[in-house]
Amino acid sequence: MADKETGKILGAQCLGPGDVSKQLAIWATAIKGQLRIEDMVNADLPYAPPFSLAIDHSIATAHIMQNKIKGVFNGISAMVLNKKLAAGDPMFILDVRGGDEYEQTRLGIGETLIPLGVLRKRLSELPNDKNKEIITYCKISLRGYEAAVILQAHGYKNVKVLEGGIAAWPFAKEK
Repeated sequence: MADKETGKILGAQCLGPGDVSKQLAIWATAIKGQLRIEDMVNADLPYAPPFSLAIDHSIATAHIMQNKIKGVFNGISAMVLNKKLAAGDPMFILDVRGGDEYEQTRLGIGETLIPLGVLRKRLSELPNDKNKEIITYCKISLRGYEAAVILQAHGYKNVKVLEGGIAAWPFAKEK
């Protein structure tokens, strides 16, 4: 969590398989040091394959925060999307995973499957109204983000990425 105006890092939460203490230590140091998002995206953390990734999760998270504040990344949480669905909000939900992934499990919320690799060829299947809300996602929403960028480049104005993708969907799924 960061202050939108100043970029100052205010808090962090870490979850996932395995030990997340290193990630928490990085964020605790950033908070104590009163770092801003810009400081975190430029942090030079140690890298050793058995112990850490080449692109650390904290640095990647800081980039996402930076992109959100700059308006490059427009996300929507599973909780907000679920509320919109319950309210009957009209939107187009786009799953950009592969067909095999879709067959294994899907949200079952009225989504349309158009794999990312063929999205440009199938733009005609999207709403004609370029202002209609479109929610994109995949397994963790990396491809969902790529799809959002493609749609924005084709004039769609109201595109959001489901944060965390299907992996972070806490509600019932099909299959």
